[in-house]
Amino acid sequence: MPSNRSDSSAATQRSPFFTLLDSRVLTENAILSLFSHAKELGELYEKHGIFFDPNKPKSAPSKVIACLFFEASTRTFMSFQMAAFRLGHQVITLDTGTGSSILKGETDDDTVANVVAMGPDALVIRYNRSPGLERLLPTLPIPVISAGIGVSSHPTQALLDAYTIAEARGAVRGERVLIVGDVAHSRVARSNFDVLLKLGAEVGVCGPDHFLPRADEFPQLKIFRNLDEALEWPTVLMGLRVQLERHEDPKLKGRSIDDYKSEYHAEFGLNGARLKKLRPDAIIMHPGPINHGIEFAPEVMEDPRCRILEQVKNGVLIRAAILSKIFSEE
Repeated sequence: MPSNRSDSSAATQRSPFFTLLDSRVLTENAILSLFSHAKELGELYEKHGIFFDPNKPKSAPSKVIACLFFEASTRTFMSFQMAAFRLGHQVITLDTGTGSSILKGETDDDTVANVVAMGPDALVIRYNRSPGLERLLPTLPIPVISAGIGVSSHPTQALLDAYTIAEARGAVRGERVLIVGDVAHSRVARSNFDVLLKLGAEVGVCGPDHFLPRADEFPQLKIFRNLDEALEWPTVLMGLRVQLERHEDPKLKGRSIDDYKSEYHAEFGLNGARLKKLRPDAIIMHPGPINHGIEFAPEVMEDPRCRILEQVKNGVLIRAAILSKIFSEE
């Protein structure tokens, strides 16, 4: 069973990643320390195929990590599992779509409370909107890591994005990151604003007016409304998926992506002609999933500046580094 870690002495020793529901709890130093650890784990993997030195005895037994995803996921779900296995830990998962008591009316917070009562050592969770979970998760006695919350935050994605930029460009500080697409409905964008600005990058956004956040919500952002004019500015271009399913705007609500794609791609899609306007040393990113022919034309994936699969690879490293820090600093 999870130990009671609510006493003040335990609280002072907790890793800053212990309850990682939003990147805003992290300092610049904590993020840079995580990046350093992720790099070390990557070097270990290159040497041994695992995230620890097999020639050194492990100081602690393996942990059990519970993964609860109330929304669909490929990269985040699989990379957390891969990270845990490469660290020598075990993972249990719950199919909340077809194999849980949620189908019988159990609430999300009751589901989480029951899983935690079974004694996992950490919880990785993705959900949409749930006031019950928002109250419950910060009180749990075990580490809780967000795998994405509605449209509000996705801290581990922002961390792996920033790490990818640092690896490709040498540092995050001084970089000009242009995020193109459905920014207003992107949890990835919101967490990236926090992490990238904290690490010293300039951040701009580009998209249709109804895809952009309010100017007073993020006053530090540079706003572009014409992608062709914006392409000379960034050293990093990040595309975002068009999320029509999250829109309340009557002009878009109920429209299919097939119905909207040609209209969007003509104005804001990255294609062969626009690739020529992007500086030669820039990098191209996307958190996925990609709507091919909407955000990006097929040739974007073949461009040598594309770092999308590097993001996926780095997602395993960053999530392994978080788990490693949580369990080594308990």
